[in-house]
Amino acid sequence: MENPLREAPAGTHLSRIAERLAAIDVPGAFATSVTRSSAGFRISVKEVGPLAWPLRRADVQRLIAVARPARYGLRDETRLDPRVRDAWEIPARRVVVEEEPWQRIIDPVLTDFRHDLGLSEGVRLRAALHNLLVYQPGQFFRAHQDSEKTNEMVGTLAVILPSTFTGGALVVEHDRQKRAFRGVSGKLTFVAFYADCYHQVQPVKTGYRVALTYNLMLEGAARSAVPVGAGLEALATSVNAYFQSSRPSGVGFPEKRDLPDRLVYLLDHQYTRRALGWDRLKRADAARAAALREIATRLDCEIALALADVHEQWSSEDEELSYHEGCGGHRQWDGDEDDDASGSDDDDAFENNDGPTLVDLIDSDLELRYWLDADGRPMKSEAHVPMAEVCCTRDSTDFQPFASEHEGYMGNWGNTVDRWYHRAAVVLWPRSRSFVIRAKMVPSWAVGELLKTAARRGGRDEARERARTLEPFWSAVAWQETSPTFFERSLKLAAALSDSVLAAFLVEPLALESLSPKAARLVPPLVDAYGFEWATDMAGRWRDRRTMDQAGRGAWLVHLPAVCRVIRTHASSDATRFAGWLVRDQWMWLSAELRAAIALTPPATALDGLVRFSPACLGILECSRVVRDEDLHREMVTLLTSDDAAFPVEAGVYLLRLARQEGGRDEPSRFGLQAVHAHCESVLAARMQIPMRERGNWSIALPGRCRCPLCWMLGEFLAATDRIQFDWPLAKDGRSHVHRVIDAHALPVTHVTRRSGRPFTLVLRKTEALFEREAEQRRTWQRDLAWLRRTSRPRGATGARELR
Repeated sequence: MENPLREAPAGTHLSRIAERLAAIDVPGAFATSVTRSSAGFRISVKEVGPLAWPLRRADVQRLIAVARPARYGLRDETRLDPRVRDAWEIPARRVVVEEEPWQRIIDPVLTDFRHDLGLSEGVRLRAALHNLLVYQPGQFFRAHQDSEKTNEMVGTLAVILPSTFTGGALVVEHDRQKRAFRGVSGKLTFVAFYADCYHQVQPVKTGYRVALTYNLMLEGAARSAVPVGAGLEALATSVNAYFQSSRPSGVGFPEKRDLPDRLVYLLDHQYTRRALGWDRLKRADAARAAALREIATRLDCEIALALADVHEQWSSEDEELSYHEGCGGHRQWDGDEDDDASGSDDDDAFENNDGPTLVDLIDSDLELRYWLDADGRPMKSEAHVPMAEVCCTRDSTDFQPFASEHEGYMGNWGNTVDRWYHRAAVVLWPRSRSFVIRAKMVPSWAVGELLKTAARRGGRDEARERARTLEPFWSAVAWQETSPTFFERSLKLAAALSDSVLAAFLVEPLALESLSPKAARLVPPLVDAYGFEWATDMAGRWRDRRTMDQAGRGAWLVHLPAVCRVIRTHASSDATRFAGWLVRDQWMWLSAELRAAIALTPPATALDGLVRFSPACLGILECSRVVRDEDLHREMVTLLTSDDAAFPVEAGVYLLRLARQEGGRDEPSRFGLQAVHAHCESVLAARMQIPMRERGNWSIALPGRCRCPLCWMLGEFLAATDRIQFDWPLAKDGRSHVHRVIDAHALPVTHVTRRSGRPFTLVLRKTEALFEREAEQRRTWQRDLAWLRRTSRPRGATGARELR
């Protein structure tokens, strides 16, 4: 049937969907209370004994004597701070409530509360004692949420015991509404509210407020009534129209107008991972979710629950912040960031909710994580969702953010507030496009599904058709996949499809550093199927999509010999050529990094850089032997045996020591460094023949001297054997240049500006470090030379072994 709203913007449909969901409400409140007679209710506390009603001052003082200061939870910490929570606490294990009279009182109360809170038919509430709290005059608990301590916990029950006090009201807030509850003298006052509601205990003015707190557990199977009539029909029409409307593609996708992938409805209540479930949704959330489930059935959509992290950035009016400093100089609110909160019995407190005034929403984004399918089973899925697919009946600003950062005004930018919220959502998507939509969220899932399809008898053509549906977005999502088996399974799929074009776009987003020895066994079949040029083109794209820094790439090169061995076990000549090409390609990268390191100053910095690349260098040397590339091995040895300006002998000695450590007896055949060993031994032996510096010789060589007049004069001073100090009148730019040259080469020369006269005088003075450095350097040469001679191979065995 043609829909008249087909061409309307998706945002219009979202607003209609939100309006129609908001119209679905159920009786019930976020908090409720009732009073009951205390007759027959008996309670005792260890080390105190039975309590009598109303509580007397002496009894309360005895309770305080055995109590401890109440703590509160802040993220994964349990804190003691009377500025946030000032009360006395006695844990449940020390409190004994007589069962039979208590059940006579509590059972009808909980039945009433189930109805009052709008919980669905088929469920019942159970109360589990948590602790006993005592508030004396002046004590309080600032606004906070209660952590949901078990999967079944849905709310909190406070039982205010009969006593005489003023103040101490329990104030519960939700969705910009507040309700205040006070104890009734001579009676038990029961107050129940949902666990995600913010609540506080106001300061007690006179007397003592004593209360039992219980965790409210939800039991049984929920049966939420599905709305019927025009409201549901109108909602179905809007959802259908939304999924048929077009919207601009997201970042990273082709520039065309696409159908929306999902409908994401953010729920009104908050849920932790342990508390999220279709049968544990609260109040209107349950009714609206039931309506969306019915619509999913009608429109043939899939449906899921998910936790959502919402990030919003706002412009702000001022930067006067009263909430506490966060890390990094930012200011933030702290909340329960851990959805799997430890099961601590503490509450999650917020120290202040004041802050700068929010003006305009600049940007927002949303990530869905921890999914449950229609049957309540976990789904492997995470997704960053464009806000054009999100609607809600309650704005995130109605919630307390779990973190907030303020960037003060910085001239042309700043004075913004970033806020992060934990929320939950119902997610719908058309079943006909389920494969594409889930593939965008979890590329590894899509590859697994295509492999299953291709493996079925006659399933290759179907797998090809489904694979083609991924092409418009695959390059934008596949590179973000973190599954450890994704690379290997993608290669399997590329070979199974027997289509070079499909195989190319499927594997193109991969990263070369993910090519492990295990995955390498899948490369030869691809080379044989699609050709050498196809394989080198793909590998070049993998190389250019670098996901690691220098250290990561260098670490991967250590494993490259094993990769090449696996590839060369294949008899194909093209596979052998590919292994050789791969090694040459990586040597081009590594040689450029080595040259860049050699050019660094001072020399110690250059040496550090070469040392970092030594494991990678050994990897390529070993690879040259594995792929039998004599020219490459010769080229590398030539570099390693160059003069100090091209490759410092100290770096060569370190490489030899590392090769000896890694290769042991197999070192000569694995790396072929005999010529490098002989070169280093010869150079160091020659250095040891140079006479030691005489004590009065203050000459210093200026390495890499530039041709400017200042460096010429500096070189003259440094080369002089008898000049220790040089007072050099020099303008600021000249002094700065000389400073840079001395520091760049770490010369043993101090340089201080004497600020008198015009121009100021730059005072250069050679230091004793000149002699200390050379003495230490000579000791190092001696140690290295002794090691080289000790590890030399016998005469006649020093030549390079033939490459096999």
